[in-house]
Amino acid sequence: MVNHVFLPIPELESVDLLPEHQKWLEEWLRKVESLIDTGDIASSICLQGIISEIVLYGHPRIDWLGIMEEYLTDATGKPIAYSKLYGKRLHKFLFWLQSPVHAVYSRWWIEKVCMDKSEKDYSSLIKSFIQPNGWIYNPQVSCTNIRTRMKSERMMSAAMGIEILKFSDNIDNYMLPFQAVLSSEPITGFLSAEYFRIKALEQIESIELIPSDMSGMIDSCETELGYSDFSLKNKLDDYMGTQKRTEWDKVVHSPISSIHAYYIASFCDKITRDKVFKKIKYLKNHLQTSPFDIPPFTMRSIDIPFGTDITPLELIAASYITNI
Repeated sequence: MVNHVFLPIPELESVDLLPEHQKWLEEWLRKVESLIDTGDIASSICLQGIISEIVLYGHPRIDWLGIMEEYLTDATGKPIAYSKLYGKRLHKFLFWLQSPVHAVYSRWWIEKVCMDKSEKDYSSLIKSFIQPNGWIYNPQVSCTNIRTRMKSERMMSAAMGIEILKFSDNIDNYMLPFQAVLSSEPITGFLSAEYFRIKALEQIESIELIPSDMSGMIDSCETELGYSDFSLKNKLDDYMGTQKRTEWDKVVHSPISSIHAYYIASFCDKITRDKVFKKIKYLKNHLQTSPFDIPPFTMRSIDIPFGTDITPLELIAASYITNI
């Protein structure tokens, strides 16, 4: 049984892909192989690649660990997010050589899936990222203060870091700080952030600390077809404290956000569970006839090609919805 913290899918290898999605993923993997040949690669691409292979074939085919060792490891042996060539493509971003939590998790997860007995101690690396406030992030990647860090990224890093620590039996001394920081954060308004909060709390066996009013937030993220990650009505810019800098954001339905809502609803009351299930069934029927109606997220007014509009994970989430 293979699963990944990003997707609430119990068994990736059991997802029954729509024929259109299967063909798309196979073509995407062929394109990725050409990028690998030139060293133009990122840890996120490797992660999506191996997940795509598991869903398509039940097991990895490409030597993702060899690729990461060659292109996505720094001089000290730490996992990095981008290869040198990929880093050159990043828009006015000179600090591409970095080890964020998600890059460490991707390397650790891929090694675990490939049953590679690495001598690298990823739990010690995660411990070095634990901040005095209890959050897990690498301050060398960004010096942004905790108030203005993206909530979803912060919660995702916590869930990923906690999973690595628990797998290595190195979590006992951090249980109370993690419980405190995860329970004290107000409801964020982002489905992804709340989903990762729940995954983190599950890892430390503290689901009783899940915020009680999740149903209202789920309702606010509902769209015509499914769910968006956030509601524009309640979305404020953390830095400005206003909606001034969110004017380019657009609410779009997302298969990933929809299965996040579906998972969060399982911890809510029956009325909420039934309502979300009804919406998911509606999206399921729609995707069966319109398998590529997956609107891409856009990055404000920046128009830079970084691969396809649809991502493999969104497509896999869409096919999973049609399995529900």
